Amino acid sequence: MFGFLDNVRIIEIGHILLAPYATQFMGDFGADVIKVESLDGDLYRNLGLGRESGMTAQWMAVNRNKRSIALDLKSPEGHAALLDMIRQADVVVHNMRVPAIERLGLGYDALCKVNPEIVYCAAIGFGQDGPYADHPAFDDLIQAQSGLADINGKVAGRPALAPVVIADMIGALTLGQAMLAGLHRKAQTGKGCYIENPMFETMVAAVMNQHLNGHAYRPEIDDLGYKRVMSPYRHPSRTSDGYIVHGVYKYDQWQKFLAAVGRQDILDGPLMKDSASMFAGIADLYEVASKEILPNRTTEQWYALFEELGIPSAPVNTLEDLENDPHLQAVGLFEDYEHPTRGPMRQVRAPFTVKGVKQAPDRYPPELGEHGGEVLRSFGFTQERITAMQRAGILAEPKS
Repeated sequence: MFGFLDNVRIIEIGHILLAPYATQFMGDFGADVIKVESLDGDLYRNLGLGRESGMTAQWMAVNRNKRSIALDLKSPEGHAALLDMIRQADVVVHNMRVPAIERLGLGYDALCKVNPEIVYCAAIGFGQDGPYADHPAFDDLIQAQSGLADINGKVAGRPALAPVVIADMIGALTLGQAMLAGLHRKAQTGKGCYIENPMFETMVAAVMNQHLNGHAYRPEIDDLGYKRVMSPYRHPSRTSDGYIVHGVYKYDQWQKFLAAVGRQDILDGPLMKDSASMFAGIADLYEVASKEILPNRTTEQWYALFEELGIPSAPVNTLEDLENDPHLQAVGLFEDYEHPTRGPMRQVRAPFTVKGVKQAPDRYPPELGEHGGEVLRSFGFTQERITAMQRAGILAEPKS
């Protein structure tokens, strides 16, 4: 945990992955992230693999450096308690559908009356000014609607979803950027704001950043789709004993590579006339390299040649390879720790290296409602009020 955001309070009304992953970064940066859960807890607590219920590996991966409070927000007392917390908070972030958050009385118009300086971040499926505003959204649907599944299919042979929840992940990273921007403005002006971060538009922006291509010009001068990355031969290439990914990309790199492997016919042909013709025919060059050249030597022989030519190359790691990767072991990306209730655990630490900023140990992912009384006391609630809420079943008592 790094001391960038000391004294910043973030109320997360989040579930599953998008908002929780974004706020975990804020917690890594030192913010006091209060995860507000229902009495049943975040649904993600029981999706995936766990030793026992309530703390799956997937949930724990996006909920360190937070304090958990479990409130019945449909009760007047629970709702009032959350509003009292929001009065003293800097950021509220949620990834609920807008009608649902409005029914809870936690929309922006309601909360900016409670705290005009609040930075309100809504991580939603679709922008509220469009006809899809109230449509359901989760990662698989957004991968399909954003065009990602289709362009994967142009390489794989049929539409394909990435085996990582990439729409949630990219949405979380942009949401984190938005929170930091809102916090900076609040620090400079004392004013709050509303930030809408829709998954669909965010993912389309990521896809079309590359693939608007010829349609970036008005009128368009070529088709949609960036030809280099759309090539079906831009993939890990088979060698005589395995696979390799090469970084033969620029014109001078192709010249060196083709000369080294004795393909003067291509060097003298139309594909290598100049840099423009090379980029126009890049898909053909990838095909030749993949089908005719790379299968003729071992992976290690290709590594040696690419290093000699000053051309990057990389292995195709498995998940098992990553846990044993010497670089990742040297930088300590995988951390083993003892969770006080769940026993020995491993996590992927925050990937940053920070100097010149104070640091502290990470908070372990919390049990449901683990910090309920502690959180409320830090917001000035009396013990009598906390006890009354617990007795009324509005505030879940933490597990011992």
